[in-house]
Amino acid sequence: MSNQQRRPGTGTKGGEGRGTDSRESRPSGRGKPEGSRPAPARSGPKPKGTSHRPASDGPPRPRRHEPPFTIKGDLLFGRNAILEALRSTRRPATRLWVADGMRKDPRVDEIVERARGLDVLVETVPRTMLDDQLPDVNHQGVLLEAETYPYADLADVVEAEGTVLVLDHLQDPQNVGTLLRAAEAAGVAGVILPSDRSASITPAVVNASAGAVEHLSIAGVPNLGNAIDKLEASGRWILGLDGGPDSRDLFATDIPTPAALVVGSEGSGLSQGIRKKCQLIVSIPMAGEVDSLNAATAGSIALYDLVRRQNER
Repeated sequence: MSNQQRRPGTGTKGGEGRGTDSRESRPSGRGKPEGSRPAPARSGPKPKGTSHRPASDGPPRPRRHEPPFTIKGDLLFGRNAILEALRSTRRPATRLWVADGMRKDPRVDEIVERARGLDVLVETVPRTMLDDQLPDVNHQGVLLEAETYPYADLADVVEAEGTVLVLDHLQDPQNVGTLLRAAEAAGVAGVILPSDRSASITPAVVNASAGAVEHLSIAGVPNLGNAIDKLEASGRWILGLDGGPDSRDLFATDIPTPAALVVGSEGSGLSQGIRKKCQLIVSIPMAGEVDSLNAATAGSIALYDLVRRQNER
């Protein structure tokens, strides 16, 4: 073998470039290099706080986030919202993700059972995957991919019998969801909301309503005033819920039924054009120290009072 060639070492697996012959890379051990001195022996106690452990590589690395799912349609979250969506079967669902290791819960069991009965793909995944998908919400360990919310035709809502709820540009998803939940529980004929400058039926609204929107007929319209004209033509009284000098006590006023209850936005109440279309403006009497209720609470009280009157006739 020539002086320029070296045999690959055998001490490292795949050690090409590292493995020179051990006889050439290791000292003989029979003596120390000339001129070297032995290291001085340490004396005295070991200093406090010292350690022979190797230094750490710094702070722990952050958890690698999973890439988001590719969603076609809406991604519903929350156990009640998903369960009601599967119960209503109004919009097809395609995939259900369930977090691994959850405690036994009858709602989750029913969700999985109904999903499988509808031929929905059910996957059990680490909870961190759901956290990465929706980091800012309480998904409760379940996500459902479903088609976008199926709005009803305005004509179907107008022609239905009973009280109709009209939302005049409410924008807070929590308020809208809470009010729609009360509307479904009260048994309204339907709901009408504008298609612009208003909260639409998003997964956040579905969750806030505890899935009640999945059982409601909700029409989105480009012109709220025209929709109110059609409600009036159907024989309903148009009732605006708002304060002001022309407002009457809801509980002390005789109101013909069926009616359409119009609830204004959280900050400014009824818009001027919509207020003019109302045949009567009513408000909730306040007997306590607070002088107002939010739109969802006031609207829920008024809805139940109207439904009570309707059922008594």
